Amino acid sequence: MKRKLTLTMMLALGSVLVSLMISDSPAHAQQRARFRADTGIVKLGPNQVLRVTATADVDGGDFLALRFRRMQYGQGTCAGTVCRLGSVTDLIIDPITLKAGEGASMDLAQDGFAGVRIVVQGSHRNVRATAMIIDTVTGETTSHIIMANTEGD
Repeated sequence: MKRKLTLTMMLALGSVLVSLMISDSPAHAQQRARFRADTGIVKLGPNQVLRVTATADVDGGDFLALRFRRMQYGQGTCAGTVCRLGSVTDLIIDPITLKAGEGASMDLAQDGFAGVRIVVQGSHRNVRATAMIIDTVTGETTSHIIMANTEGD
């Protein structure tokens, strides 16, 4: 009798464990579409700044989490016409939240570095990012680039 009870309990425990492992409703993390755009390394002239502006088309009650990352590069060794640049500063700015109709921008001066770079990351795919080189003396835009989303599908 004791052996039969032990066998029944083992079978019951085994079927409970199997049912837990073979669930009809597996938990999958929802993949959220993200946005990432990168200026690449830009060499600025005197009195110029790199400005990146980002906006998003979000619904009235929705919001966009946006993060900027800025990098400055120092001159390395050169072999002929190819020069190596090394990352000197790398700063990830705390994320900001934008509502419908809002935007954000970041300016980055070269300040003695060999090149600068800005990366924008957003929580939605429908972000628009624009990079411009601005002449700080005249305020004129000397270059204007619409940055494409580089985040994988």
